[in-house]
Amino acid sequence: MQVPSKAKKVFRIALPAIGESYLQSLLGVVDSFFIAKLGLLAINAVGVTNIYSMTYIGVFTAISATLSVFLSRAFGAKDEERSKSVIFHGLFISILIGLLFSFVSVLFANSLLEMIGANEKLKDTAMVYFKVVLGLTPFIALFTAQSASFRAIGDTKTPFRIGIEMNAVHVILDYVLIFGIGPFSGLGLTGAAIAMILARIYGFLRLVIISQSISSISLKISNFKVRWNLAGSMIKFAVPATLERLSMRLGQVVYFGLIVRMGTEVYATHNIAGTLTTFAYTVGGGFAVAASTLIGQAIGEKNLSDVKEYRKWSYIQSAISMTVITAILATASPWIGKLFTHNETVIHLLMIILLIDMFSQPFLASVLVDTSVVQAGGNSSFPMIVTMIGIWVVRTLGVYLFAWKLGFGLPAVWISIAADNALRAGLFVWYRRRENVIKELV
Repeated sequence: MQVPSKAKKVFRIALPAIGESYLQSLLGVVDSFFIAKLGLLAINAVGVTNIYSMTYIGVFTAISATLSVFLSRAFGAKDEERSKSVIFHGLFISILIGLLFSFVSVLFANSLLEMIGANEKLKDTAMVYFKVVLGLTPFIALFTAQSASFRAIGDTKTPFRIGIEMNAVHVILDYVLIFGIGPFSGLGLTGAAIAMILARIYGFLRLVIISQSISSISLKISNFKVRWNLAGSMIKFAVPATLERLSMRLGQVVYFGLIVRMGTEVYATHNIAGTLTTFAYTVGGGFAVAASTLIGQAIGEKNLSDVKEYRKWSYIQSAISMTVITAILATASPWIGKLFTHNETVIHLLMIILLIDMFSQPFLASVLVDTSVVQAGGNSSFPMIVTMIGIWVVRTLGVYLFAWKLGFGLPAVWISIAADNALRAGLFVWYRRRENVIKELV
């Protein structure tokens, strides 16, 4: 059987995007491995910082998604001037938001740490790491936006290749700056923060240098001017996309708090399951990138008949891949679980959770792909509304009622998550059938 050309095109763009996401996760794994050797307080210091860091990255991701949607259309229309203007505005908005977060994080570091329950000892340990990592978030914002500019033109291989380089730089810097070498004794936790930021700066600069050899995305001084109608349209699009990310994050914080109260074994199982299911989720994210890129370009080229084809093949490949991966994890969970713990209760519960999640994967694939499809079509408000309904009305409320109040435990948590995904998938089907999916951006 011959694979359709559009399915191949989707796969070619998705595969490097998946690899890049795994490499981004690896940055955190390397940090955790080295920091663990500094003791539990250091681990907790990173943990409390990551609560804010992941929230900020969610905002930067929403801005980069906005850049991708606008740029893919301009690139598809072969409008170089507009393409470059979109990139400039994406970078400009990213750095403004990054500077705002940086200012708030450094100025109110003590209050922000107290808000999440850090005691004096933890605050003292975390303070410098917190200020360095969050104080230099503009570089993370710029790196995220610059990567998005490559993905929007269909080049996911370059960010993947730079991701490999960035990981190598990070590993070397992490070891040297944390533990030292020769007469240099190392900076401990502060060294870990500096290493992470320097690796991001390296990645951003490498992408900027490479972009200058690509005519459609290379920026010159003449491109550095604000066009208020374009800036307004991008901000208008980015606000719902950002609220969608933040509502998801806040909902997770709320129901995670309920899971913590269910006991050590339950929380440990949930964390292990969350770590394992990231493998499938990341694959879905890669196909969502492919869908957004190709659909945006098709709209720019006025090839509207291709939109449904790209959505179809992005979804099919995503759903099959995610389900197969989760099925393998569920089947192998009695052995994989022992890499994390030898507690038989946890391992048994882990298999139940992964089996529940396996049946949820086709719905989750739809949520990931269709969020990108609808946004690429020019509507960021509907995904925001759908996420808010799903995360608060179904997921968080379901966890509270069934898992917490009625005492059905962790399986009820993951059934609530599955129900949320199923509802959102259904709402996206309704939208695609009843609404004009393609809207003007400016």
